[in-house]
Amino acid sequence: MGLILSGVISSSSPLPAYARDPPPGPSLFQKVTALEDANYIGQIGHPIYRPNTNGAPEKHFPQVKVDGTSVVVSVPHVMTEEHYIQFMWLKDAKANEVVLAKQFIPSDSSPPTLEARVPNGVELTPYLFCNLHGLWKGDTFKVA
Repeated sequence: MGLILSGVISSSSPLPAYARDPPPGPSLFQKVTALEDANYIGQIGHPIYRPNTNGAPEKHFPQVKVDGTSVVVSVPHVMTEEHYIQFMWLKDAKANEVVLAKQFIPSDSSPPTLEARVPNGVELTPYLFCNLHGLWKGDTFKVA
């Protein structure tokens, strides 16, 4: 069974972050999982490209702040029509399942941020996808 987050603290854009059951239609969970899966098309067990290899790390590597059960993921990245963060998500490190995802639009304020309350003891890995520089994977962290 997957992790169930206790809720979303806030959302800076009109596109909400969803914990577990998103509304009908293509879910954010499916979209972000497809971004990772597409990296392996035609390559059995070997990625076409490695995450974190395209673009400046200081502007793409997910930054995480944990304060008790409050988790904030952000990145100092521009948000323009030409260059922006499209998605940010958290995966349960043990189950390897997406547990929270947020979609951004170019007009969202910078820095793009994902905020959530997470149960103690959970290990998560942050990810993001830049429209120009692709997939970025952050360091796995544990909520104390």
